[in-house]
Amino acid sequence: MSHPAGPALTLPSVSLIAALASFAALQFAAFQIAGGAFQYPLDDPYIHMAIAEQMRAGGYGVNAGEYAAAASSVLYPLLLIPFAGEAAQRFMPLVWNGVGLGLAAYLWGRILWRAGYGDSRIGLLLALAGPIALHMVGLAFTGMEHALHLAASLAIVLGLMRFLDDGRIAPVLMAGVLCAPLLRFEGLALALLAAGLVTLRGRFGAGAGLAALAVGPIVAFSLYLMALGLDPMPSSITAKLSTDQAAGSGLAGMLSARLQGLAERPQQILAGFLLVAVALFAFREVRASNRGWLLGVVILAGGAHMLVAKFGWMDRYEIYILATVAAGSLVAARVAERPLAVLLPVAAMGGAGIFYTPSLLNHYPYAPRAIELQQAQMARFAKDFLKDPVAVNDLGLVAWRNPDYVLDLWGLANHEARQLRLQGDQGQWPDRLATARGVEFAMVYTRWFPQGLGADWVPLGTLQMQVYGKYLGAHDVQFYLTDPINPAPYLTLLTNWQAGLPTGVVFDFAEGLDG
Repeated sequence: MSHPAGPALTLPSVSLIAALASFAALQFAAFQIAGGAFQYPLDDPYIHMAIAEQMRAGGYGVNAGEYAAAASSVLYPLLLIPFAGEAAQRFMPLVWNGVGLGLAAYLWGRILWRAGYGDSRIGLLLALAGPIALHMVGLAFTGMEHALHLAASLAIVLGLMRFLDDGRIAPVLMAGVLCAPLLRFEGLALALLAAGLVTLRGRFGAGAGLAALAVGPIVAFSLYLMALGLDPMPSSITAKLSTDQAAGSGLAGMLSARLQGLAERPQQILAGFLLVAVALFAFREVRASNRGWLLGVVILAGGAHMLVAKFGWMDRYEIYILATVAAGSLVAARVAERPLAVLLPVAAMGGAGIFYTPSLLNHYPYAPRAIELQQAQMARFAKDFLKDPVAVNDLGLVAWRNPDYVLDLWGLANHEARQLRLQGDQGQWPDRLATARGVEFAMVYTRWFPQGLGADWVPLGTLQMQVYGKYLGAHDVQFYLTDPINPAPYLTLLTNWQAGLPTGVVFDFAEGLDG
């Protein structure tokens, strides 16, 4: 086993400073590109803020009186309750992602130090480059719960190192096991594997306690959802499982889908890290060391993610497990005490950096501008001009701080819409839902609904992006009346709203209409 060397705070401090400085630079660049407007690069953080707003009022969903499990995380909406209903809530995801990134970077440095890299130049390089190469900074930039989940995962790694070294169940391990599943359901795999390792090492009571810590809150949350009349899992998970089932039945179908996914670079990168981790077992020192158990845990957790979890869309789904496998591999490489052993995970990290860094520099800074030009303008029309119920398929900004009903046609916040979409209903079900809920206006990506929207829907015009927006659902948003009523009042509203559109986006009225 390698023993810590060098000052205990050097590597964590280097990693922390590198991560937060890069995060601040990325935020500043995005703020400047967006013309001095602060936005997140995705609409999703606003969904969680809208849920937090309803939770503060005693509900759960995005609309008052309508329950929906639209959040991808159990814990994250709770963290966003401070300032719910106020403009200042906008910055809560920024704060929590700064905290998550800082914790993840600090824990990354602590893992390196405890592994024995504290007295080497390679340790300083890993501490400095890790947050960038492993996309920790880009993860925090999304404004979602993933940075906190990354920190919880690395807490489990550090906690297991301490347990394997001296048999102690440290608070950092318990915190990681508790928080990882509450932040992302994928965290159950790593948390339960950690509990299993503790059990296999002869600590049956502690292992059972850790398993209960991981599973208990998730079971309680599922029972809460069922008591509200909802599915036991959040909408995003239900939708993904339904999609996977449609792709193929049983284990064979799942494996086939994952093998096809290996054509994509994020899956290839994680597969490469897993191959490196497996290769490290070739070193006798690793097999003989207690820390070899840690390597086994991260390999199994990585394999579980490869089989059943998501990848992509700003590369936010796989980073927690990528960093976990990287950390476990670096710990094992130090145990082997061979230059080749260290070179393997370092090379894998270099490959990850080559893939993730260009997106971080070339795409991410422009994404908040796209949200400002599209989603924020839709929200401005809905809340400042329309002031009536509205149907959308990209939910967050329109729903956040909106006292009027928002019909989510994609289904994250509407169970019926999700069921109809996933069942492939070829009828014009959006029209039926809009009629049932008294919604007369819609702002949607028409191409998302190949079955059609409604025979009587009246197109009013299209909001068109004129600048780059890689992470938007579509560049054009179509505005409709869902009933063939007199459009004149709405055209007046659209004309007044159109006058305030920023440079980079235009609204074109439908043929035969004008403001």
